[in-house]
Amino acid sequence: MVPGIFLPLSLGTVYNFSQYSANIAQLFEITKFQTDIGFTLIIFFLGMSAAVFGRFIEMFPKRMSIVSTILFAAGMLTMFISTSFQILPLYYIACMLLGSGTGIGYCVPVKQLLANFVDHAGLSSGLAITGFGCGKFVAAPAIEYLLSTVSLPMMFLILSGAFLIIMSICSWLFRPNPAFISTKYTIIPYKDLVKEKFLTKEYISIWLMFCINISCGLALISQEKLLFLNAGFTEIAILMALTAVANVGGRFGLSTASDNIGRKAVYHWIASLGLLGAFLCYTQIPALLLIGVLLIEFNYGGGFSCLPSLLAKRFGNSCLSTVHSMTLSGWAIAGIIGPLLGNMFTGNTLFLVLGMLYIIGFGGFTICVKRDK
Repeated sequence: MVPGIFLPLSLGTVYNFSQYSANIAQLFEITKFQTDIGFTLIIFFLGMSAAVFGRFIEMFPKRMSIVSTILFAAGMLTMFISTSFQILPLYYIACMLLGSGTGIGYCVPVKQLLANFVDHAGLSSGLAITGFGCGKFVAAPAIEYLLSTVSLPMMFLILSGAFLIIMSICSWLFRPNPAFISTKYTIIPYKDLVKEKFLTKEYISIWLMFCINISCGLALISQEKLLFLNAGFTEIAILMALTAVANVGGRFGLSTASDNIGRKAVYHWIASLGLLGAFLCYTQIPALLLIGVLLIEFNYGGGFSCLPSLLAKRFGNSCLSTVHSMTLSGWAIAGIIGPLLGNMFTGNTLFLVLGMLYIIGFGGFTICVKRDK
């Protein structure tokens, strides 16, 4: 249980990117857009590395936790080198390494937690993925302290060492249950997975709903500060903390609720609350806009934590790591679509687009995903 929470918690610090992005832009003398390409690369490689290495996670969970540790620490170390010598291409390579390490490590503990706590599958997966969401809280004060006391390159060097130690301990403590590890004799052939799972209407609708929820969340997250300022709010730091609390609350609350109301029902709530949140933002009334943003943040976090238990319910535990990892490719695509929507559409037009996307996701999910038995 401890490695299953603390490994994702370490990886979740990729969301602290905004804390030092301005320092990176100033150091390399590049624009905010050029700097943010790094975060887009982190999210894209996160989703795609999970999709590519899902089969290996199924068969070698402990080894892949070690691979995740090495890649993540190497990403931080490459950040140190790129900022020390101001090598911009190396900065982008560092972001790719960070994303790859995060994507692999994100999936490693999920199947083991679900398999060991079958009666509380939503709660167990929620704990691991809530750990990922909490990483931002845990690391934020340390990063602020380092930014104020040491140089930017030295901060990355310290972080690379710290994460190497913490994640190595987690990998060492990680003891996967052999009964839930696939072998070359028991693993489902990939061609059968493609035909019987990935190309089914049910899986495609789940993937689409997941991608839409993340896209809507990222579209709003990328504009949150500006939305609050335009609405007349001044305590931006407090409001940003509230959105983070809503995100984490969604990860834990909705995953736990899914144990009681069902896996399909909880995604109906996600789509419905997202649509309500978009409408409240559309009103442009400050108090309602704040509630709307919090609702969408709540859904954004909940969509992640409810996904593993939903996939286990629909496609079984035997291939969960592979199916879950492949579904995270939707996160990679959303990492591009979300910020693009946030920059293409402004004001009420953005909220209308988000509302329409939630309706599309809700419709496909309702029609194609079977009712819980």
